[in-house]
Amino acid sequence: MTPDTVVQAALRGRLLDRVRASHAHESQFLTVRRDATSWQPIAPGVRLRELARTEVAVSSLVELAAGAALPLDAAFGRNELALLDGQACVGARPLVNGDAAAAPNDAAHVVRALAQGARLYLRQSALADGAICHFSTLDDTGWDDFCPGVRIRELGNGGERRSVLVRMHAGASVNGHGHALEEECMMLAGEAFIGDTLLRSGEYQLAPRGSRHGAVSTDVGAVFFVNGSLDPAAYV
Repeated sequence: MTPDTVVQAALRGRLLDRVRASHAHESQFLTVRRDATSWQPIAPGVRLRELARTEVAVSSLVELAAGAALPLDAAFGRNELALLDGQACVGARPLVNGDAAAAPNDAAHVVRALAQGARLYLRQSALADGAICHFSTLDDTGWDDFCPGVRIRELGNGGERRSVLVRMHAGASVNGHGHALEEECMMLAGEAFIGDTLLRSGEYQLAPRGSRHGAVSTDVGAVFFVNGSLDPAAYV
């Protein structure tokens, strides 16, 4: 072998080692791609694509035909949702594309599609919380600074677990961090690298308790939902 061939072979070996290490680390996370699972009808005009079940919640994508309502399930006390397309209402409160909302899962706050139909991300938990929250993700008015280029707004607070919407401007990044509890992430708009995994709009990732994410970064900007312990000290 020539000296150049030896150098090239060594470089190839190091690159392959790095790829294998990255794959081994990223494989601990459950990543659901946009077209990875099939839809299941659950009621007239309603179909659901389940993303994940954790100890405390179920996350799904839901499609509602015009006028269709999400069936009530007594197993859940609270709905957290983000409208991805169309128009809907939670009880009497109308939602348009880009809105996020949280409300009790009861007859007074039924999720129903309006004339255009609706597609939404839905997280249902057993948490009994009567608080109602509603805001748009399309601008960051009323959001809190988290780090340079990143703002957050709380959707729900269950004590040790919080749900927030995160807005990252193009070029922003968040430090790598550990997870005291499992952490859910649903990409609502744009895209971002979470460690070495690219999460695009409409895609979901579940990080198990005790795992660690690499840095989160975006070239184009991103808006996403996160539920987890979200301890600020974990991001230092």
